Amino acid sequence: MPVQITYRMARPDDSGELARYMCLAGGGLYEFLFDDLIPFVTAVDMLSAGIGSERYPVSYRNCCVASLGDDGAIVAAANVFPADLLKEDNYVLLGSERHDHVRPMLELQDWGSMFLNSLAVSDAHRGSGIGARLLDWAETRTTEAGYDRLSLHVWADNLTALKFYKVRGFVEVGVAEIPPHPRLPHNGGSILMNKAMRAT
Repeated sequence: MPVQITYRMARPDDSGELARYMCLAGGGLYEFLFDDLIPFVTAVDMLSAGIGSERYPVSYRNCCVASLGDDGAIVAAANVFPADLLKEDNYVLLGSERHDHVRPMLELQDWGSMFLNSLAVSDAHRGSGIGARLLDWAETRTTEAGYDRLSLHVWADNLTALKFYKVRGFVEVGVAEIPPHPRLPHNGGSILMNKAMRAT
């Protein structure tokens, strides 16, 4: 008998797993920004602290998870928040070299939209519709919050994700040109996409 997948809002004690899925969705972005910024502190460590707080856009309060049963292992997670919150986030602490390398992505946003910061599913559960259900949640949250667009960034070389979002009605809005880096080996930059939401 297959295990029931439960969808629920995240809790503070999910922070570590949420950070792991956020890193998975980022395709190396968070490791590039945060790994060893403070000696012996990883990107997962840094993100976990922010996710566990209610002060930051990545807060658990803005995340939904898919788990095996009510309290089983988390197999997928999504994080969504108003894009305009990125204007308030303090990236200065990242250090000028790391910040400057990804600045085009940070500045190319669909301001005034809801922003899908991350959506990731574990390898073992991909292709089972879990990602689609989490995207449904993000779209519902967008309309319930009064926004008429949902936006996101996807690496241009992540063809699977590009196809997934295009099938769901997202269109390309612009491209942030980010040169390949040994610690961030993507080609083609990051594509900003959005989707118009119907009012509920």
